[in-house]
Formats: sequence, structure tokens, C-alpha cells
Amino acid sequence: MSNITRRVFLGRAGSLAAVTAMAAAMPRFASATPLGLPIGIQLYVVNADLGKDAEATIKQLATIGYKEVETAGFGSAKTAAALRKIFDDNGIKCPSAHLQFDMNNLNKAFDDAHTLGCTYATSSVPKQILASSMPDMSSMSQDDRRAAMAKIMRTMLAPMTPDEFKALAEAMNKVGAAAKTSGLRFAAHNHTMEFADDNGKPGYDYLISNTDKDKVFFEIDCGWITVAGHKPSEYINRYPGRIRMLHIKDFLAIEPGAATGPNAPKGAEIGTGVVNYKEIFATVKGKGIEHIFVEQEGPYSRMPAMQAAEVDYKYLNSLK
Repeated sequence: MSNITRRVFLGRAGSLAAVTAMAAAMPRFASATPLGLPIGIQLYVVNADLGKDAEATIKQLATIGYKEVETAGFGSAKTAAALRKIFDDNGIKCPSAHLQFDMNNLNKAFDDAHTLGCTYATSSVPKQILASSMPDMSSMSQDDRRAAMAKIMRTMLAPMTPDEFKALAEAMNKVGAAAKTSGLRFAAHNHTMEFADDNGKPGYDYLISNTDKDKVFFEIDCGWITVAGHKPSEYINRYPGRIRMLHIKDFLAIEPGAATGPNAPKGAEIGTGVVNYKEIFATVKGKGIEHIFVEQEGPYSRMPAMQAAEVDYKYLNSLK
């Protein structure tokens, strides 16, 4: 539309024809579906684009129709404040951010969350909260740095032990309490290691049962929970009010439990893989989900990441 406001436009036009023209000028995929929520995207999907030109990337996502984002770094914007300005300029909200949590300085993460306008300060890999500080890689060669990061990721994504589940629940309660004091909500995103056996039950149950229901919340990754052999509705129904956000992710053929290594699942555009989103949305609708974020894993062998983001959006918008 032109710079004229919606209210003034309707006031001046006052006719069905004008209303029809206005509707035609709205963004291409403006309706909020499939849970009656705006369709958001985890910016990890377009991380390479964001690193090159954050402003152009966010503008393109807004043109596709995305209304919400979840951050995983700031890209070429460099800071939370600069990225927030880009969001505001494009009518984008950022209700959640994936952040790094230093138990000795939680305010650093919380300050970024506030600057971005978030409700949720979210941990992408909660197990990282237990990790010691990252090794100094500044003097490493590129190959050594790559090998070091691969080793760290293998450790992070390895199945958790009962002792780790206990320690992590305690740490999550501390972060959750601090987040609440700061005016935020702490949330934890899952991969597959959280579903490792813990005395006959998935450890994910331990984490939910042993964290404060008023201070610790969860973001279920529908793709990874499927790889782990579970369904989002299991946990959303079992623990009302604890799961507040979903990652909408799809995979090509999967080997249950294989999150890393040669048999790790390969990402797919939503609706083209093995995750049944029609079933998922039907079983979780009206169960307290507040935000949904498209997230796609690589490799982007079929199309560029931005094109995949548009395909994902169109598919979700078709599920009415």
C-alpha cells in the first residue's frame, strides 16, 4: 500500500470496491495459520544471508509474509540494538531469542533479550549451560578450529546421563528465576539428547518435572522430537502450560535417534519430509502454544535457504 494509513484509506473510500482493493494490496500470505498464530521463522535458516546483509534479509522475510522471528545471533547487524531497528523498520516482532547463557553473567543474555523486544530468553542447547567456557581458538588454524568445534558439538549432542539431567534441571531453575526477576521468561529448546533414558523414562520428562512451572518453559522442536521417537502432543498434553513455543522442522527419511554422524537426518522443506504437521497441529491446537517458528536444517541442495523459507511459509499458510 501507499503511505496512507488503513484507517484514513477506509474513511475516504467508504466503499466495497475500496476495501477489496486494500485487501489485494496486503502482503501475499498475511493470514495467521495454522494455529491462529503468526508464522515466525528462526533466523538460523537464513544465517548465511543474515551474515552478509541483515537489513536485506529481514526485508525479504517480511515481504514473504513472516511477522515474527527468533534470533540466533545478530548477523551483519552486529548488535541487538542494530538488529532491533531493522525489525522495527520492517514490522517484525522478535518474541524469542536463542542466547548464550553464562551462569556468572546472565544479565548479558537478558540485556540482549530486552533490547530485541523478547518475552522469552531461550537456550538452543540447554546442555551448554553446564559446559565450561569455550576454549580459546584465536591462535588455531582454520582446520584445528573446525576440528575443535566438531568435538564440542559431538559432546553437546551426545545423549545425556542421569547426573547431567539432575545438574541441568538445577541450572535451569536458577536461570529461570533470574529471568523472571529480569522481566523475562526462560525457555529451553530440544534436540534429541534430552530424550536419553533416565531410569526408564525419557530425560525430557525429568527436566520438565523438576523445573519450576512458573519460571522454566519449553520450546519443542517438532523435527528433533520426531527423530527421538516422540510426538509433541505427548508432552503438551502431559505437562499443560509448560510448552509455549514450537519449531516447525521437517526431515527427509530418518533413522530414529540418529542426530549426528553419517546417518544424521537431512533437512527438508516443510511438508515434503516425514513429519506429519497436519496431525501435529490438530493435536496441539488450543493447548497454550504462543509462537511457532519455521526452522530448516541443511543442506540446501534443492534450493537456496531464502527460497526454502518461502516454500515453508506457503505450505504452512495452506494448512487452514
